[in-house]
Amino acid sequence: MAIFGDLNHMTLGDLLPLLGAQDGAMEIFNLDEHACVTLYFRSGKLQCLHVGSRPADPLVARSTVSRLVSAKRGSFEFVPGAQAHRCPQPLGWPLDKLLLASVAVQDEINELERRLPHPQTIFRRVRYHEPEDDRLTEFLRRAGDLLDVGASAADIAHRLQIPLDHTQYYLHKLRQLGLLEPVRAQAKRSNRLVAAANLLTSLKHRFFGERQAWNH
Repeated sequence: MAIFGDLNHMTLGDLLPLLGAQDGAMEIFNLDEHACVTLYFRSGKLQCLHVGSRPADPLVARSTVSRLVSAKRGSFEFVPGAQAHRCPQPLGWPLDKLLLASVAVQDEINELERRLPHPQTIFRRVRYHEPEDDRLTEFLRRAGDLLDVGASAADIAHRLQIPLDHTQYYLHKLRQLGLLEPVRAQAKRSNRLVAAANLLTSLKHRFFGERQAWNH
């Protein structure tokens, strides 16, 4: 069954339930952020997603679907039976769960908007632990090298080609888990430790110095 139209009349969130029994490709074009996105479906699952002509890894694919679910601008066409020529990392995501997860993440990002870190705040990894959330694990896998030396949401979003607000969301979640800290917070903590050490040294000199004077 061929399906085509505009996202301002029918969103991807409306389309996904209709594609549960369809095998083929949904091409979405005339988008604000991408020239073209193609989603490949088989047996009620999203098997692969291409941005332009390149297959997306799971991190990029999640962010792209989340954005597309709420997109109001763009055109789409479903081609029955079409298969991806390149899919090095098959996704295998059930469409019903994918839709719920995408909507939930976007809603949470909107609710947290004022609490998300500033795009230029530099974060550094302070603990090495694998989160239970697959999305956070995938983000750390891709951004780990950057976070080991310190990087901002703007830097990471540009390097990984994912939306800035999604990057800020991941950093916020990882900070809540105690895996990341802003560099300024680390600096303040270091300064407090240095001040405490200096005070302790001063007290030792004063106390033991006076004690030695008494002994003489």
